[in-house]
Amino acid sequence: MAEVANTTEGTAKPKTRRVAPRRAAAPKATARKPAGRKPAGRKPAAAKARAESTVKKATETMKEAAYVQLGIYGRVYDHLNSRMAKARKEAPKEWNQLVKRGEQVRRDLDKAQKDMSRDLRKRVNDIEIPAQLEDGVEKFRKAVRKLTNRVRKAA
Repeated sequence: MAEVANTTEGTAKPKTRRVAPRRAAAPKATARKPAGRKPAGRKPAAAKARAESTVKKATETMKEAAYVQLGIYGRVYDHLNSRMAKARKEAPKEWNQLVKRGEQVRRDLDKAQKDMSRDLRKRVNDIEIPAQLEDGVEKFRKAVRKLTNRVRKAA
């Protein structure tokens, strides 16, 4: 119950609290057990079985994770191996197609070179040379012919 203030004196009494008595500390054991095997804590059989099944489940999950990783590597290997086999199978066909295309390009380049040479000769022959330079030009043409013949023989 709450304490009531004394009205005659004009001052209030301080509230007091009850304090629980202190308990004495338990005496410490002074004797030690000899060092050796500690007695194993005995678990009930059901708890032990649950712990074992948990360990088995964890072990199986780890094995499955390892197998998943191996499966991924196996699929990647199979995929790459099939692509390589396909590439090996198609490589000779591709090679032959590239050879044919190269031959065609060479024929086209030879034709273009002949056409350009013919056109250049025509343009050079159509140039009107003043009489004063005619002798020098003729000597130059002979030198070009000789050089052209030498190149043809060397090739």
